[in-house]
Amino acid sequence: MHSIAILGAGMMGNVHARAYRAMNQTSSLWIVDPVASRAGVLAETYGAAVANFEEVLENDGIDIVDICTPTFTHRDLAISALEAGKHVFCEKPVALKLRDARAMDEAAGKSGKKFMVGHVVRFFPQYSAVKELSVARNIGEIVMARLYRGGSFPSHGIDNWFADPEKSGGVFVDLSIHDFDFLRTLLGPVTTVEARSSMLSSDKQKSSFDHGMAILKFESGALVHVEGSWAEPPGMPVGFGTFYEFIGTRGMITNSYERETTLKLQTSIEGKPKYAQENPAHFDPYAAELESFTLSVDEDKEVPVNGREAIESLRIALAANLSAKLLRPVELSEVH
Repeated sequence: MHSIAILGAGMMGNVHARAYRAMNQTSSLWIVDPVASRAGVLAETYGAAVANFEEVLENDGIDIVDICTPTFTHRDLAISALEAGKHVFCEKPVALKLRDARAMDEAAGKSGKKFMVGHVVRFFPQYSAVKELSVARNIGEIVMARLYRGGSFPSHGIDNWFADPEKSGGVFVDLSIHDFDFLRTLLGPVTTVEARSSMLSSDKQKSSFDHGMAILKFESGALVHVEGSWAEPPGMPVGFGTFYEFIGTRGMITNSYERETTLKLQTSIEGKPKYAQENPAHFDPYAAELESFTLSVDEDKEVPVNGREAIESLRIALAANLSAKLLRPVELSEVH
């Protein structure tokens, strides 16, 4: 059993609090938020206590700090918690700059505590199924793919922080990084990124682009199109959606968030065509992700997503931002 402090009582803080309570692995739960009323509501909902960050750092009974605050606050909070002897789970993206992410990873190494970054897409069944099918070579070698992830501009950010690229990093860093991370674990290192971006929605005051497209070239030779959007009209019946299509040398896998049958597998092996449809069983990937973290703490083993992996996924997102700015392909080696 763990005593866990969640920093941030917004959307992700709520998701994590619900997941911890469903896991039934907490002896106590604490909520920290600069807006006292938000902290109070979340604490009351999940039977938690309210605290400030200094109290959390000084409380030896709290062993895990879970950071669900805006991205630009991650570095200082994570390093302070690690130096205070806490295990740290940090929502993605790990940070806005590589040097900040490295500082967080170095602090984890010095502290000897666990540090995991929340790239939760790895835990979604429709994505883990792709990894399993790829490893089993069911569709041969993946050579091409298309991925989309998007919805309307995020309105849940306090003080509209998503609109400021200096605080959110824009749609590539905050949203498409989900796909960049998964693709990196599936296909290996990225060599080149070519991206373009635009500002398509006008209902929010912002200085950050809200729609982007990137072409990733991998060392394996695979070519992947990734599209991320905050520009879909607000108030739509389906407020957020994802899509992917992976094409291999012997078959293909497709998935759409909006279809009842979400996973389709087509292969033709040794002249024997196969077509299968599957709707992956519903479960909470956030609970699975957090449970994997607490298990790593309990068994003193490597976390599923460490700081070094998060740094490499952030590097791809920053390369996309740089390519969109310079209007040319960017080598991953240029981002450091």
